[in-house]
Amino acid sequence: MTGSPKHPMADFIASFGAARHLLQQAHENGSLIEGMVLYVSLIDGFLRTAIILDKQLAGQSDDLDKYVQQVPGGARFTEKAIYDEALRRGLIDAKLKAEVVELYEHRNAIVHRFFLTGLRYTDLEPYLGRYELVYAQVYGVVRELEDRQIREGKGMTVRGDDDDSEEVASSLADVGRKLGFPVGLS
Repeated sequence: MTGSPKHPMADFIASFGAARHLLQQAHENGSLIEGMVLYVSLIDGFLRTAIILDKQLAGQSDDLDKYVQQVPGGARFTEKAIYDEALRRGLIDAKLKAEVVELYEHRNAIVHRFFLTGLRYTDLEPYLGRYELVYAQVYGVVRELEDRQIREGKGMTVRGDDDDSEEVASSLADVGRKLGFPVGLS
């Protein structure tokens, strides 16, 4: 992955901006399958982030990189393992987990069995609203945990400066690199 940020967490964070940019393009272009794949990735990423933030609040900050990278022979946390841990930690309830799993399995059916089922491309559109609702819910979980980290002074979340234009420019450059652009989102 040439040109990506060097630290696994930095690459993970840049992936959110890149995925959200690609999701916006998918919406604009009516690319339903791409949108579904990106939603599942973003939901998984938010739940991984929520687990990391929650572990930091609980003082369990050991080896958090295992949640944001997969290396040959290393620990692997599948999407379903992440959903289970988020439920165990009380970050999501059973109803939200069931919806996340159903949408994940629907995505898998589209990606892996489109030719083998009676699914039609036009059948996908109603699901995108459900993905957006779940996306908003898990994003809300992350925001609550970030707010708590700021209030309690624990973890990696810090309040940004009023004039953080340099940091924003750096973040946009990281997102651009994740997308394969030299700088920015172009």
